[in-house]
Amino acid sequence: MKDEDDTGLTVAQVIQMQVKDNDRCLLLAKQFGIDALLSRRFKYLSTGESRKVLLIQLLMNKPDLLILDEPFDGLDIDSRRTLSELLSSLHQQKLTIVLILNRFNDIPDFVQNAGLLIDCKLVAQGKKSDILSDSVIAQLSHSETLENLILPASDSVDAVPTLPPTLSPIILKDGVVSYNDKPVLHHLTWEVKPQQHWQILGPNGAGKSTLLSLITGDHPQGYSNDLTLFGS
Repeated sequence: MKDEDDTGLTVAQVIQMQVKDNDRCLLLAKQFGIDALLSRRFKYLSTGESRKVLLIQLLMNKPDLLILDEPFDGLDIDSRRTLSELLSSLHQQKLTIVLILNRFNDIPDFVQNAGLLIDCKLVAQGKKSDILSDSVIAQLSHSETLENLILPASDSVDAVPTLPPTLSPIILKDGVVSYNDKPVLHHLTWEVKPQQHWQILGPNGAGKSTLLSLITGDHPQGYSNDLTLFGS
């Protein structure tokens, strides 16, 4: 029986799935800061790391036209800056780039032209500086209509299972997750107490997705850890 770390494609294999070029693969991986991950299994990457790999896979083809739908989603601040700088350098090399974005703050500085889509219709297009002023107004106008939405009634309190008020819903003791002897979670003890709200922060590869996959039961190493969920 194979060890779970020995199954699935490596990052390098995914990147070169269509174009075999080790030198270009390494060059792009270094630009994105993931050259140390080339031998790791793709399925074990974080969301942000996976996004970088798929973008590099596209760039391996040296395309004339690059269309990216929400390319900055799942990337930390440094990775977003790196991607924006890389796209800017590609733009300077005369590569045509089309970005589909939901947030105005995600529009890179090098973008010269913009279009505004509302209800799947292109209602405005032109210079970015001209469009953005109108776009902000359109966005605010659209958000005001959300106040008139009628939300469905909440479930009855009696219909929602409840825990005893003193029982912690999540308890992880000395949690360990590693790949090829490289720790991702290293002896982590974490308890979510009743009525607590947590925000998990960290750069890509810090272990955020791994921790959550333990809690949801989606990680194979979850069953080898001392993890208590909702009292059981």
